[in-house]
Amino acid sequence: VYAPNLERTVDRAQKEKLVEELGQIFESSGVVVVSHYVGLTVAEMQDLRARASEAGSAVRVAKNRLAKIALEGKPCESISDLLTGMTVLTYSEDPVAAAKVAEDFAKENKKFE
Repeated sequence: VYAPNLERTVDRAQKEKLVEELGQIFESSGVVVVSHYVGLTVAEMQDLRARASEAGSAVRVAKNRLAKIALEGKPCESISDLLTGMTVLTYSEDPVAAAKVAEDFAKENKKFE
């Protein structure tokens, strides 16, 4: 049985949940670093995630439109202008950890800026 409306409802619910999760990230993180990546391999992305985890930070890839919705009304709403193209969010409670991970990773990976 094909139920196209059911598919859209689930998809919308998932999107709403994602927006809520992103909103929590934007509210509770000491820093959120927006980076652009084009052509990173799965292994390179896994390396970034591992480095972030070791440093007490995390990495999240999300649709820019949903991240912009999650930013509405948040103190860091101004970063929504950076959400263009292929973006990845590196974030941490520690205001230095995520920035250091992103900077160090960018030095070694020209596809990540």
